[in-house]
Amino acid sequence: MRHFIKRGCSIFISLCFIAVAFAGCAHKNAEAGPTPQLLDGYETTGEIAGGGTLLNANISDVTAEKADGDTRLTLSFIGGSRISGGTDEREVANVPHYTVRMLPEPTRLAIAFDSITYWDYLRELDLRASDFVLGSFGVTFDGSEAFTLYFQLAGEAAFQVVENRTSIEILLRPISEPETVEEPVQTPDADAVIDVMEEEYAQAGEAYYVVANAFAAYCAGTLSDAWGMTPVLAADQSTVLLISEGFSAKSEAEDLRARVLAQEASAVPADWSVVKLKNGALPAYDETMEYLAAYDQFPARIDGEKVELTPMIPDGLFLATTPERDGFLYSRRVTRGGLGETYECELLCVQDADGTSKPLLSYEFQTIESVKYSPDGRKLAVLERAAESAHLYVFDVDTKELLTDLTDMGFGDTVSAYVWDSMGGRVFSIGGSGEIAIHQYDFNVPAENKRHTVVDRKGVDEGSLAFYDGELYFCETTLEEGGMIYRIKPEGGTRRSFMAGNAFALSNDGRYMAFSDSGGDSASGVDAHFSIRDMQSGACTTVTDGFSVHTFLWSYDATTLYYIENRLSGSAGEETESTGNANDAYPYRLWAYDVASGENRVIADLPYASIAVSHRAGEVYLCYMDAATLGDVVRATYVIATD
Repeated sequence: MRHFIKRGCSIFISLCFIAVAFAGCAHKNAEAGPTPQLLDGYETTGEIAGGGTLLNANISDVTAEKADGDTRLTLSFIGGSRISGGTDEREVANVPHYTVRMLPEPTRLAIAFDSITYWDYLRELDLRASDFVLGSFGVTFDGSEAFTLYFQLAGEAAFQVVENRTSIEILLRPISEPETVEEPVQTPDADAVIDVMEEEYAQAGEAYYVVANAFAAYCAGTLSDAWGMTPVLAADQSTVLLISEGFSAKSEAEDLRARVLAQEASAVPADWSVVKLKNGALPAYDETMEYLAAYDQFPARIDGEKVELTPMIPDGLFLATTPERDGFLYSRRVTRGGLGETYECELLCVQDADGTSKPLLSYEFQTIESVKYSPDGRKLAVLERAAESAHLYVFDVDTKELLTDLTDMGFGDTVSAYVWDSMGGRVFSIGGSGEIAIHQYDFNVPAENKRHTVVDRKGVDEGSLAFYDGELYFCETTLEEGGMIYRIKPEGGTRRSFMAGNAFALSNDGRYMAFSDSGGDSASGVDAHFSIRDMQSGACTTVTDGFSVHTFLWSYDATTLYYIENRLSGSAGEETESTGNANDAYPYRLWAYDVASGENRVIADLPYASIAVSHRAGEVYLCYMDAATLGDVVRATYVIATD
């Protein structure tokens, strides 16, 4: 165990303001609180430092656990990162230099490092073992690899640091809230003039704070640190806000807010507010201001008129409906980082039926391409797109635990399509590293190193993949034969031709296959033949001919086929007969085909071809980003009524 350097104490003074003769101020009972013996060896307001130089430091793991009434946080370190940076990993001889201190209400433990290069702990961070730790977030700093890791705590605490060779253990000892004794409040004379309203001053156990939705500005270094604002986790336990010190007088907090707005060019008044919080309470995150822009858009054109649509998810893009159909999974883009060095990432969130949203996982993804629940609802596959590569992860739905990264298990870094079998025990994908093939990962195989197999490596298009009646369906397009849909048994065997086609989509019940076929002219980029095949009888019905079908998908009940006409048809700036202007802001036309009647209907013209089906009949979702900022202002999901 190392000896630690105790830095100068940061003293936080709580002031009590007396306004008029009848206004009282509560004070703490000196006899309340923890006994000194229970806090021997623990710090409350000091700063503890330790560690040494460590190149390519990686916080590889962070855990929280209960320990005889305390909470033990353990931070483990290695050098390098195979997951994050592709560098060789090595065991270390010491931990990186750090300082540990406690920030006051809302109470936060801050661990500052001189240099951290990798954050692999984020891949499997789970703090639920201790209800005293509400959450965590990290901040990087301008011009260096400095990094501060914050833990939001449920109450006041003292801390103790134990440094090991490859880890740091921090024991948190909760400090009971001291009892308060109210001084008698004098009753004012009936004729007395009251100059200050009662709510101008905080009561015992409360304070006024300036709260700002300005974490991005803080991270970018555009907000002066002279205001004393520090990052804090919001009550949603996801968003990071800024908070000031506590004030007894509301006017003092309002004065600070006014000075910030007057002197900070980037400060937006709607993002800065004065709130009264009880001791230790987390500030609420007011999402409404960020969402207003989503209600001020015209995401579609119907019958020639631009229209507003109802935002179903005003802060993210729809990905899937939960297995119980009581919520929606969506990707939410957030800004992380520190002074001068910010980065954007995506969180996988779930929105309940009542509109309440929260993160589903603690992982930070670069771009979430898609998600798919296993048929039994017990696993969730997540496809992450990162630069030129992709990762296909599988999570346990109940524990939120990462079960496997299929990219590292043999699927390769070019995963384009994936599908579950009918029971949820196997997942298949199109991908590879260099050679594109069809891969299988079987969770039923006891030995993890034997779960991955290659189903077919003779050639496959990146796109369509389906599992039906024990067989996999996929496409391959060649210059000699054009597009062909094949099928193969994943347990072994050879591929067999099924029918001509360049792309396909099976209905949820497996009854129908919608498919497009360029008729051998794959170079034209126009899938001129768009049809439906009855998988039981083999009968084919033409839906439409003659124009490019960009995207198509089935309704949940397989009664309606939705498809999108690309009216630009790749004409790149030329006028077309269907649009009259290649610069049309709504170049994608959404159609609906009724299987029973054979009727085609135009639903709307859209700016994007990114749509998803709802489990509710007569609805389609449009995943929309404002064109001016490519989603920086509006990144929302809208409901399109199709009845």
